[in-house]
Amino acid sequence: MLDATLHIYAEVGWAGFTMDAVARRARVGKAALYRRWESKEKLIVAALASLTTPVMAESTGSLREDLLAMAIRTLRAQQSRDGLVGIRAQIEAKFYPELFGQAMEDLGKQWRTIFRSLVLLAIERGEIPKGTSPALVLDAVNGILVNHVLSTPLDKMPALVEDAPRYAETVVDFVLSSIGYRGRAGEPA
Repeated sequence: MLDATLHIYAEVGWAGFTMDAVARRARVGKAALYRRWESKEKLIVAALASLTTPVMAESTGSLREDLLAMAIRTLRAQQSRDGLVGIRAQIEAKFYPELFGQAMEDLGKQWRTIFRSLVLLAIERGEIPKGTSPALVLDAVNGILVNHVLSTPLDKMPALVEDAPRYAETVVDFVLSSIGYRGRAGEPA
């Protein structure tokens, strides 16, 4: 049912989302949906929460390697239906905060908490200057990646997927060079 929910939401967004459409796609009765989720808002929140995938919980010991892992994962995720659903949900949560804004904020907070700690560890290790804003580092990397995915023509998407590691490295090195990265010996600075 959650997969059907994500398919319908991907196709029509919140404005066209109905329990009837989900029931048809999932091949269940509408009553079965309502027994489990009392409203379409609760159903979409449950479906969006199912999109979360495990992210790295520990630092590799190098901010560059940590950001590369995050960037490659982000690029690959954004190529999928679920990644694009996530982007749509983030945007629509701003338009309809009363519906699923809090759910999207909670999901984003989990991601920010993990990656913020990796940037703070890099400051402690002396890889980047004290006072560097973790939010700015993460926004710079993630913002470039998401913008690139959204502005890439559909016929160029397969090449973007294939080129994800190289493009991620270009973005990460660009951001790190702008904040005075002093990585480990042998790493690009």
